[in-house]
Amino acid sequence: MLIKAEGVSKSFGNNQVIQNLYLSVTEGEFLSVLGSSGCGKTTLLRLLAGILKPDSGRIATNRSRIGFVFQDDRLIPWKNVLYNVSLVSSEERAKKMLKRVELADALYKYPGELSGGMAKRVNLARALSYNPEILFLDEPFSSLDVVTREKMMELIASLWKEVNLTIIMVTHDPLEAAELSTRVVVSSKGFKRLQEFELGDPGGRTFEENARISKKLLDSLRKVSDFVQ
Repeated sequence: MLIKAEGVSKSFGNNQVIQNLYLSVTEGEFLSVLGSSGCGKTTLLRLLAGILKPDSGRIATNRSRIGFVFQDDRLIPWKNVLYNVSLVSSEERAKKMLKRVELADALYKYPGELSGGMAKRVNLARALSYNPEILFLDEPFSSLDVVTREKMMELIASLWKEVNLTIIMVTHDPLEAAELSTRVVVSSKGFKRLQEFELGDPGGRTFEENARISKKLLDSLRKVSDFVQ
């Protein structure tokens, strides 16, 4: 296993966000964690990435290089795009990744000059410039319009194939999970109840198949969201 969480719990003050979680991640998979807003998805992602430490339990990983795309843009507003991306890599590598996300002509723009979709791609390029073995995505398509979201989804899907990444994404959208994932974990609040779906390679699925999977995931999300321990 690439990552293994055993009996993990995390609280902030009196608010227990994650309770006794067991979860494994296999190398090369695209795992989506699907849950409603406020269920603890972002906390889980930060625990798995090592940004947060669990209060109890254990998280083991055999990889050291990670990339993390936060839900909110983490760009330095008074520095240009190239500077923001080359913070974690060489300038040459930064330019290569910016070209890959179709921003080669935006190297010297500033964050305030970027659209929402462009800013998301800059954050993605920065995460990839570190040459990560695991890429963590926190609601990467939030606040994007439909057309931009589809383009971003296509980009991430192609990068996953090209670079042979392991990707862990959290989302509240069943269709995003259906279209991109090899496996989906649907969670209740606090991760007290989980339901897993093995989906296989997303590349061979039709639109109709993804729509059926999305419906199944939505039904599961409703069930686990109604769960009260």
